This record gives sequence, structure tokens and C-alpha cells, in this order.
Amino acid sequence: MGLFSRISNIFKAKVNDTLDNVENPIQLLDQKIRDMEENLNKAKLSSAQILGNVHEIEKKMNISKKESADYDEKVKLALSKGNEELAKKALQRKLELDKKYESLKSSYNEAAAKAEHIKKNLRALEEEIEKTRHYRDEAAARFNNAEASKKVNEILANVQTKNNSISIDDIERKIQRKESLAEGLGELKDIDNLDKEFEALESVDLDLELEKYKNKQ
Repeated sequence: MGLFSRISNIFKAKVNDTLDNVENPIQLLDQKIRDMEENLNKAKLSSAQILGNVHEIEKKMNISKKESADYDEKVKLALSKGNEELAKKALQRKLELDKKYESLKSSYNEAAAKAEHIKKNLRALEEEIEKTRHYRDEAAARFNNAEASKKVNEILANVQTKNNSISIDDIERKIQRKESLAEGLGELKDIDNLDKEFEALESVDLDLELEKYKNKQ
């Protein structure tokens, strides 16, 4: 395994550890999007320089092409006047400009291809950022739903645990004891009332006894 492969594996392991330790994974997604946007901005600045070079080379190509065309006319003019020496000088200058143009064209093609490759990568990165944003929104909704479900389940589990700690049978026994006590007290009250009725029957009628006493005299 090469050095870069080992470094890559170590980095992936650290990222996985971070994912496991972060309570809210949406924060990681937000950071990922920020990092991608920062890289996109840096890439755009670099590509702007390359595109600027492409346009600069293109301008030089056009100038060389125009100057070459001008010297071509001068060659023709010198020949028409019978001045071959001047025609040779003009032709030499034209050939130099043509060579310069070809060199610039080669540089232009290379720079243009590089610029196109960079623009393609920029578009791919922009698409990746957009996909990550969509996934972030979807993941946030799923995460929030999971958190809400977790809280509900925790509440229900807590209620269930409390309910399990209270025995219905114990409650029923307590109610029955209360009912029995109430019935017992009611029976005692009835007994007291019955005793009072008998006491009333056995009580002495003083008026009657007084009349009896008078009659004896």
C-alpha cells in the first residue's frame, strides 16, 4: 500500500469517527456544503485567470493574422513594382508572422482545452453542490422526524414504565378494603340504631309511673 493510500485511509477513518461522534449530522452536511462552495469560488478565480489567458492569446493571434495579411499585400505590391528585394523582405516578415501565428494557435488550443476542462469540472462541482443541498434538506426532514419520533417513544416508554410500577391488583385491593371498611361502618351504625330502639322500648314513662303512684295514695 502506497503512502497516499495510507494517508487516504487514515483521513477516511477520522471522518468516520467524526460522523459517529457528531450528534447532529445535518451540521456536517452544512459544513460540507460550505467547504464545497469555498472550493468552487477558488476554482472560479483560477479559471478566470486561465480564461483571461485564452482571450489574450486569441487577441495576439488576430493581430498576427492581420499583420501577416498586410505583409502579403506588401509582397504583391513590391512584385508589381518590380522590387524583388523589397518583396523578399516583406515575405520574410510575413513568414515570421505566420510562424508566430501557428505558435500562438498551438498555445491557444492548449489553453482553450484546459479552460474547457476546468469549466466542465466547475459545472460538475456546481451540480454536486446542488445535489448535496437537496440531500441536506431531505436529510434534515428525516432527521427531525426521527428526533420527534424518538422523543414520542421515550415519553411513551416512560409512561409505560410508570404504569408498570403501579399494579392494578394493588389498586383493586385498596378499593375493596375501603369498600369493606365502609360496609363495616354501616353495619355498626345499624346496630347502634337497633340498640337505641330497644332502649326506647325499655325506658320508663315517668308520667305513667306518677299516675300509678297517685292512685296508690
